[in-house]
Amino acid sequence: MAGTLANPARERAATPDVRPGGAGRRRVAFVTDIPTPYMLEVLKALAGLVDLTVLFCARTASRGMPWTASEKLPFEHQVIDGLTVRSGGPDRPDYYLSPRVLAALARRRPEAVVSFGFSIPTAYAALYSRLHRSPLIIYSDGTSHYESSLGRHQLAARAILLRAASAGVALSKPAAERFVELGVRPERVFLAPHSSTLDRLWQIASRRRYEDADELTILTAGRLVPHKGVDKLLLAAAAARTLHPGIRVVVVGTGPEEGRLRALAGKLGLEVEFAGFVDHDGMPERYAEADVFAFPTLDDPFGIVLLEAAASGLPLIASPHGGATWDLIENESCGLVVDPSDTGAFASALGELAGDRARRERLGRRAHATTLSRSPADSARGYLTAIETAVGDRGRARR
Repeated sequence: MAGTLANPARERAATPDVRPGGAGRRRVAFVTDIPTPYMLEVLKALAGLVDLTVLFCARTASRGMPWTASEKLPFEHQVIDGLTVRSGGPDRPDYYLSPRVLAALARRRPEAVVSFGFSIPTAYAALYSRLHRSPLIIYSDGTSHYESSLGRHQLAARAILLRAASAGVALSKPAAERFVELGVRPERVFLAPHSSTLDRLWQIASRRRYEDADELTILTAGRLVPHKGVDKLLLAAAAARTLHPGIRVVVVGTGPEEGRLRALAGKLGLEVEFAGFVDHDGMPERYAEADVFAFPTLDDPFGIVLLEAAASGLPLIASPHGGATWDLIENESCGLVVDPSDTGAFASALGELAGDRARRERLGRRAHATTLSRSPADSARGYLTAIETAVGDRGRARR
């Protein structure tokens, strides 16, 4: 796409020279749903660039996992809590109805507000921005595919909130394209790529040895719910084992589908380790032990695990139904893109990597390289560029 979102290097060059503790620091409020480990890394980096206050709508949510956070956060923050309508389904967003967000913003009087998606808290943020003439920046990882089934009211909410916004921050390239589809001017869309705790994963990539072995470990990770497509992976792995009997699968995650998946693995006679929930700090070891990472989702706006797997140097087999796939894999240079519902094609892709050590190494090293410009600092600079642009000219995002 044209403008500021295609080239992160241009964004870094355009970022003002703002230093921690310097006089030029903006007062910024950042409204988000829950403290996920990967978002906390970005917020810590952003706190080094602006005077940051973060408003978490809740401590956890239907999409949340039992993550632990032991360190003290280097920015002011508040958990709003208040009235919440649970989505009733794992891995789906909850609805945060409490107007305490508006009161918290009024107490802090930020110069700019960054808020998550097209949510009720973003509507409160838009009201604050209107009353106090502070620009609103909306961030989103929604893609055309993920939002293809939106109803009339959801589309109307996007139109209304984007008319109130000064800029959009996209967490992936497909999300940037979606902002433009919704009427945002390309020059008002800024890329702040999804990031995570990548340093340890980069170290794993530097030590990784792509060796021939009798056994090939295929890792997948995520909540065990139907749309994650883990059953599709098990079916494909069982088919691939007819030619490559050393294939085994490791499934990290828990959820309501676990019983059915265990039964399916037993029926297929497939060697599967169900590792259960692994906290964020424990995931690098799992990536280090694997040979291939599979991302068989049927519907995901992004998929942070694909980014983490790539950072660790794993070759990728990814579904076309996840936003991370199109953000990370170009022309299959660092992975294979396969529809998980096509068992034959999926099995063939697993077999190709099982039988070709050199290709695994080539794809894995390229996957690692794609993540080197996706540090939390890179993402924070994208947010800062959007903030400075919005504060500087008070323009509107939509055409």
